[in-house]
Amino acid sequence: MLDIEKAKKELIKHVKEQKIDNPKVENKLAHILRVAKNSKELATNLQLPKEQVDLAELIGLLHDIGRFKQYKITDQNKEFNHGEEGVKLLKEDNYLRKYIEEDQYDDIILTAIYEHNRYELTKGLTKEQELFSKIIKDADKIDLIYEGAKIYWKSPEVTKSIEEGKLEPKMLQDFYQEKLADNRNAKSKIDQVLSFISFVFDLNFSYSLQEIRKSGNIDKMIDRFCYKVEETKEEMKKVKEVVNEYLERKQR
Repeated sequence: MLDIEKAKKELIKHVKEQKIDNPKVENKLAHILRVAKNSKELATNLQLPKEQVDLAELIGLLHDIGRFKQYKITDQNKEFNHGEEGVKLLKEDNYLRKYIEEDQYDDIILTAIYEHNRYELTKGLTKEQELFSKIIKDADKIDLIYEGAKIYWKSPEVTKSIEEGKLEPKMLQDFYQEKLADNRNAKSKIDQVLSFISFVFDLNFSYSLQEIRKSGNIDKMIDRFCYKVEETKEEMKKVKEVVNEYLERKQR
């Protein structure tokens, strides 16, 4: 059986032992705990057996473990894939055993962590690998949308950049095709906001869409800012209409 409380304690211990002097650490740990909760609720809604619900929650706890190594790197321009790094860490010296005694789920856990931040799922996954990868991707995006509405982009400099920004056409093209707007095409902070909004198009389960619609966090994210550029103001109004129509359509 999986011991989720023990796994939580081990994760908190791991974070403390890193002794990272970075204000992002506390927020990231809070994000991880919320994603674990989202994963549990999503798996429960899918009526999975208790052990698989616990497995989904454990994957939520471990999905961003690679981030803490990233926060220790002084060169933030260095390319870093925290999903891949998380898998490396958990494989190193059999570290995953600190979180789960049995090894029967290792492949599912490591695959889901590897896949959770990829633009598209790897082809050829098994049915279980795909299921748990989709659960963690949705659970993560539900919370990232929450963070976009409540937590990110609060400094005066960033707020000013967003409010005076113009949207990158490539990002808008993806968005209006109801696709995940590829953050690699982002040119400014307002493009990052659009990327977060577009997460709704990459959600896999009806429950996830219901949670986003119920929370109102997309509208809250858009309405946080007073857009100064008329073209941007009109575009964001249209973006809001498109997302809300999409959420309504998917719930019919």
